[in-house]
Amino acid sequence: MRVLDRTRISMHPRRGSRAGGWSLYTAIIAVLLLAFSLPPHVAAQEVSDGEKARSLGVNLIFPDDGLIADEQLCVALFPSTDPNLSEPPLLSRCLDPGKESVSFEGLRTGEYSVLVPGPGSSLEVPRYQGQLVATSVPEDERIEAFGIDVTVGLAAEYAGTTGRVQVSVFGCPAGTNAGTDKADWATECQALAGGVPLSLSGTGSINDAAFRAVTGLSGDESGRVEFTNLPPGAYELGSELPENVGSDPALFVESSIDGSLGSLEPSDTLALRPAETVAVDVYLVVDQDDVLDASDVVGVTDLEITGGVAPDTAEALTPLD
Repeated sequence: MRVLDRTRISMHPRRGSRAGGWSLYTAIIAVLLLAFSLPPHVAAQEVSDGEKARSLGVNLIFPDDGLIADEQLCVALFPSTDPNLSEPPLLSRCLDPGKESVSFEGLRTGEYSVLVPGPGSSLEVPRYQGQLVATSVPEDERIEAFGIDVTVGLAAEYAGTTGRVQVSVFGCPAGTNAGTDKADWATECQALAGGVPLSLSGTGSINDAAFRAVTGLSGDESGRVEFTNLPPGAYELGSELPENVGSDPALFVESSIDGSLGSLEPSDTLALRPAETVAVDVYLVVDQDDVLDASDVVGVTDLEITGGVAPDTAEALTPLD
């Protein structure tokens, strides 16, 4: 239990410690199906005269990139450490994409349980494991706000499911700039760039996952690499760019789960969900007026993208040092 330095809970997550508690599985979800029609906000407790109302903040730490568009995750608060889950919760708060914290206000001192996911949750796939976390609001007249961190777990059927990242690298004529329009980039840059070294490094909870590969020079592997058996989470895509290309490549990302397509800054992280295939197209613009024949495969020497390496000089899909 953390003591907060003000009466309102900060909506910015505080990462680190994990709340104590125990995990429930699909049985919890089955019990809650009867209550999923409940409104997300239920009336608060009545605090007696002379009793100071408290607040409890719950900060969620996601195992992946968190909620996506049109998803909602609800957190339910029950008034004991052994609640009857077939009854409505005391309070419920719901999170939209981009949010990771909720606050329950107007509480009495005493023991509580926090249920995640709670009634009213709407997820594209049921990827989060049900958890009931015991906590309490202590009797301390000097303090009004308390907080806990809850690490959200992946459901068993998703925890061991890996994803993959497929990267295709294209060479573009000097001066190409199609902004955020992938179709225009694809029209201007049809030559595949071989011999480009790439790295994929996990961040956050998977920062020990790191791989490297070099785009191929011929056949179906021309200008392409694939990173497989990846745990879900956030990754950074890096490259030792060839000598004669600009330092700001254009990147576009497409998801196999929802078909979403978006642009990506080189410094942005790449979110990978369980069982997802993320396709990344990278467009490199040469610095000089090199002629790139769209019918050719861009190699290290014959198509004038220089500074690459031959695929046999690096071990594809091996951990980085």
